[in-house]
Amino acid sequence: MERDEIAVKVKLRLDELGPFEEGQVIDSGRIDAFLDDCADTLQKTVPPWIVEPVSMVLVAVAYDDYTGYVTLPSDFLQLVSFKMENWKRSVTEAITEHDPRYKRQFYEQLRGKFTKPVAVFRTKFGVGKVLDYYSVQSGEHTVEHGTYLKSVPAEELDEILIDPLSWLVAETILSSVGEIELAKAARAKLVEWINTRIAI
Repeated sequence: MERDEIAVKVKLRLDELGPFEEGQVIDSGRIDAFLDDCADTLQKTVPPWIVEPVSMVLVAVAYDDYTGYVTLPSDFLQLVSFKMENWKRSVTEAITEHDPRYKRQFYEQLRGKFTKPVAVFRTKFGVGKVLDYYSVQSGEHTVEHGTYLKSVPAEELDEILIDPLSWLVAETILSSVGEIELAKAARAKLVEWINTRIAI
């Protein structure tokens, strides 16, 4: 759907939830400013089978015989699955450097193993966003697969997501202008849409 058509749909949602305080107008520019961030948020919010994951072409770079990293794509939004060739299982949720489990990765006896691996999101100076992996069997630094959710402009979302997107943008705008009760009503519509898909 074209970007301006999505904005019109959001405006209809806002009108449906209104009225606003007298003199308060939500113009197309304000709506447009929220579209892409809300598109990203929505992809991470809806049931995982609704959004098609994208394969990553990843090349492992070794830190040592057992650990290393892969560079994430510039449009990376969320990890779906990552697996090194000799791992017994995939990682579907990576941790961050702020997670208490991160410190364990510096100790050979405590860190992730090929039987129960750990992946860590980091920003590496001069490289960008990377995924550190712990750990592989000696010297076996080959990626088996990696899939992720891709950050895309709102107009590139699948058509099925435009309806919930319009409610999420409406909620975000309403919250930004202090219309808390109306924002809650918009959130309820979004949750209703998600729950309907879960029940299918």
